Amino acid sequence: MAAASSAAAQPLSQPPSQNIPLQGQAAAPTALGKYVRMRHLQASELPAHPDLARLQSSSTPPDLQQFLADVLEEAEAFMTGYLPRKFKVKSSSKSSPPATAAVELLSHEISAVDIPKEARMAAAGSTVETWFARTSVHENAAKDGTASWEEFDRGLRAYHSQHEMEYTPDVQDAHLVLSWHEAMDSFGQRVGGWEDVGMSVVEMVHHIPPPLNDRVFPELVITARKAEELVVVQIPVEIKGMAGAAYNSNKTRKLQDGMYCSIERAELLDAGAKVKWQMATASDAKGVLPMWMQKMGVPGAVVKDVGLFIGWNAKKRQGKA
Repeated sequence: MAAASSAAAQPLSQPPSQNIPLQGQAAAPTALGKYVRMRHLQASELPAHPDLARLQSSSTPPDLQQFLADVLEEAEAFMTGYLPRKFKVKSSSKSSPPATAAVELLSHEISAVDIPKEARMAAAGSTVETWFARTSVHENAAKDGTASWEEFDRGLRAYHSQHEMEYTPDVQDAHLVLSWHEAMDSFGQRVGGWEDVGMSVVEMVHHIPPPLNDRVFPELVITARKAEELVVVQIPVEIKGMAGAAYNSNKTRKLQDGMYCSIERAELLDAGAKVKWQMATASDAKGVLPMWMQKMGVPGAVVKDVGLFIGWNAKKRQGKA
């Protein structure tokens, strides 16, 4: 989702008892991974791509399929294991019209000591990532106030960045820098149990209210689906030197980089009668505005996104968007 609106997990340094499942509950990973973090992935950490050849000349890029499998596993583990056990509920009944579903708002602060060393950007013990999340459960129906599973999949997963620009007023551009689509044809865009897997680098341009100026958020966007589940992962990425970049080059206006990471997940519940939609994000617009002030605006935007998507989807259904 939007910046103010996104394992092969590494074990935490904690007593084993903290990972013991509750009675009657299946074990779920609660460790954090190294990819979906508040740091920019470097070109050397990305799978090989013709447009990255110069930037990757002194490194051995990770295997594309393995990289995708690792990120998707990490993202799913975060949403199904880490989030329900670590996040605290801030409100359980937020409204986001025209969506009829109530929205649960959650938050959690992650300290550096809990992050794998290779992804750690600060001294151990300091808070380095402030996450906000939401959960909403919708009737699986193509009607006002909600959306069908097919509409969730088409709107959230397929053409994710383009659609996010369409339904989020503050998103001004979703510029495609590069895509691994052709490389994925060799394995049918399937990774493990996931299908229709996609990966691209996109520059998301957001209008930021004063006193800040607009920002560009360079993101690695990974999307995939299963029979009754879809996921969208967005990870900050360093795009300096990438030929397709626009906003940190002379191709268009120059904007300061911001950064966000997010995981969006939807699944069918109650034998397909309902759709559970979740999103978790951490962000930093950078610039002069202190983080404590930025945090004040994020929860409202996170909740608002639900109504924005449902409203946009209703217009699509009516042929008005």
